[in-house]
Amino acid sequence: MGDISIIARRLPDGQVQYGWSGNGGYYCMVGARLLEWYQNPKDVEYLFGLGQTQLIGRVGSENGGFNWFESHAPIGRAFWVDTTERMIFSKIAFVDYGYFYDLDHKWYYVVPGPFRIKIPLELINNNVDDRCYEFDYLKKLNGDVASFIFKEYRESNLDFKTFMNENDYDSEIILDAISEDGIPSLYSLYDKYRKIYEYFDNWILVRTNDDYTDITEIVMQKKEDVHVETCMW
Repeated sequence: MGDISIIARRLPDGQVQYGWSGNGGYYCMVGARLLEWYQNPKDVEYLFGLGQTQLIGRVGSENGGFNWFESHAPIGRAFWVDTTERMIFSKIAFVDYGYFYDLDHKWYYVVPGPFRIKIPLELINNNVDDRCYEFDYLKKLNGDVASFIFKEYRESNLDFKTFMNENDYDSEIILDAISEDGIPSLYSLYDKYRKIYEYFDNWILVRTNDDYTDITEIVMQKKEDVHVETCMW
């Protein structure tokens, strides 16, 4: 895995602010800090006011008094601003981790694959391995989403079911073709069945139960001329 990360937030006027939050951007280095130190809007406002950083530290650590590992490391560059969440990975090449603070005052983990999977950050927190890494869970989640497309979504969405039938797509054949070690892969779907990938908006929203232990809904939208921001889904 690579390790470049970005943080982003949606502003009250709907614009999106985003930028570098350091290398080593996996959950235990960035996400855990955001959940511990930057949950409320006031602290998030302060964090983004510091500008882009190579390390997220404790509140006030830019003024000293903390060890280097808990201190901010601003690079002197303001965050970028754009009109849509679709741009948050556009300024830095090869971003591997995204963290997004939305209008519901919640942090989300955003997987920057061919599908941008937006996941409540607390769900990641509850599913890390013994070393506090999220990679095994993300692989499973990737497979669950791929299976969802060709099972529950296909059966419940008449337009997609018609699309599959008109193109003579067989769900079981596709799932077998895109599976790696028995787990369906959205990356393989993108490579092998680009037409199916392009049917969808490339953002996916995951919803959970109240204690962030189980997924209750996977939300996907058909691709339209104008992307509807996920806060509206």
